[in-house]
Amino acid sequence: MHIRTAELSEAASADYAARTARNREAFLDFVRLYYDEMKVREAFERYVHPDYIQHNPAVVDGREAAIAHLEGLLARPTVSMDVRRLLVDGDYAVAHLIGRQGPEDPGHALMNIFRMEDGIIVEHWDVAQPVPATTASGRGMG
Repeated sequence: MHIRTAELSEAASADYAARTARNREAFLDFVRLYYDEMKVREAFERYVHPDYIQHNPAVVDGREAAIAHLEGLLARPTVSMDVRRLLVDGDYAVAHLIGRQGPEDPGHALMNIFRMEDGIIVEHWDVAQPVPATTASGRGMG
């Protein structure tokens, strides 16, 4: 989808603000279940459409495929997901987090981008970057 700057004026409407608020409420609960409590199946069955569109090249489309992939990644009790920021705007929601496999793992900085329809996640993109020991700026990834 190509968005033109003129189309962004919709963001000033009362409907857009209400849609953002509804999606934010659903997304916050999804994040709590998934990242904080690591209840992948519960989070996805409640907030992800069965025909979920996946843009991660390692995972096929569909809610069940995402659940299987994520439950495998999060199976170790040492895994942690440290959410740093959440953004919700209209039908899009973004979670910025640091994921670690254990306490000695520097982790990966992750950005998960979701498209929502009526409080249900229907599409997902993500980017991941290993957390380096040092950075040129001196600032971390979180």
